[in-house]
Amino acid sequence: MRYKEFNRNRVLEICLSLFWQHGSGGVAISDIVEATNVNRFSLYEEFDNKEGILQAVIDLYRERYSNAKLALLKESGATLEVLTNFYLSFLNPNYKYEGCFIIHIGTELADTDPVVKAKLKKYLSDIETLISGLLQTDPELADHHKIYAKHLVGLFCTSMSFCLIHSEKERLDHITNSIKIITSKHQKHASSTE
Repeated sequence: MRYKEFNRNRVLEICLSLFWQHGSGGVAISDIVEATNVNRFSLYEEFDNKEGILQAVIDLYRERYSNAKLALLKESGATLEVLTNFYLSFLNPNYKYEGCFIIHIGTELADTDPVVKAKLKKYLSDIETLISGLLQTDPELADHHKIYAKHLVGLFCTSMSFCLIHSEKERLDHITNSIKIITSKHQKHASSTE
């Protein structure tokens, strides 16, 4: 049997929109067939199953949408400003996908899908490493960069959904205030123990 030819990345982009809007549990293989106009057999030949499609979507999202935002953490500038720009880059109302798809789908599936859990864990570890590297360049934050980075990753996870219901000003205020609180907590503790 000859399978229908299709553009893999176009199919994954359509699936990204479906999974983003409806979650994994809200998308059946029949929905993917209908939206992509690719027959079930061709999809199974390429991806094995719906889980394979979702895993490929996560990889596409990271490559096309997320990696450029993670690169913001390598920019020079004031630490608070770099961190704020990083968080807000995911929450831009002009952005095709507001929030973070990997956090979105990881929240739904990390407890039940070991592959999604591993991808989420790797993603968050990469973010933590980048944030830690940024903090090490700041003399006021370098001593506790690992602790700050861990807490700032937690802020990233909560901000990706929490901030979506707020205005742009509220997002900015929440993120900048949270960053200041996280990074000042240990500085106060360290200076009180000296």
